[in-house]
Amino acid sequence: MRNSGNTMLGIMALIVIITVTVSTLTLGCFESGNNTTNDTVNGIGDEEYLYSTASVEELDIRILESFPVQVHAVARGNLPDGCTLINENATTIQREGNTFNVYLETIRPRDAMCTEALVPFEHTIPLDVYGLERGTYTVNVNGVEETFELTTDNILTD
Repeated sequence: MRNSGNTMLGIMALIVIITVTVSTLTLGCFESGNNTTNDTVNGIGDEEYLYSTASVEELDIRILESFPVQVHAVARGNLPDGCTLINENATTIQREGNTFNVYLETIRPRDAMCTEALVPFEHTIPLDVYGLERGTYTVNVNGVEETFELTTDNILTD
């Protein structure tokens, strides 16, 4: 009979441990759904997310071996936590003369509980260089600049 009592205590302790574990995990993954407006950005409730400028630390330019030439800017940096991502829908590229200005934005759920560790990222940005004349071009991604050179006009001739 004594053995049965120990078994019951063990089962009850196990149930308590499982309940506490599930509750803790559920609270850590909870996101508030209190969007009070109908405004949306890219189909996402605007008040549910935080937007920021991506912290770019390094920029490489890759000129692909093709003709016409294709150019990709590869931005590397760190995101501030485990919930923040590069907002793929908000990358903007504007060319002013021989300079490509690229803006990378981040997106993060407003009320999410996240790891407080930096998360490295690498993001490739294709640049529209078709039709450009030969010359030196500058790429600026969130304040980090790098240059590349087109040695020939980048246009197909008949």
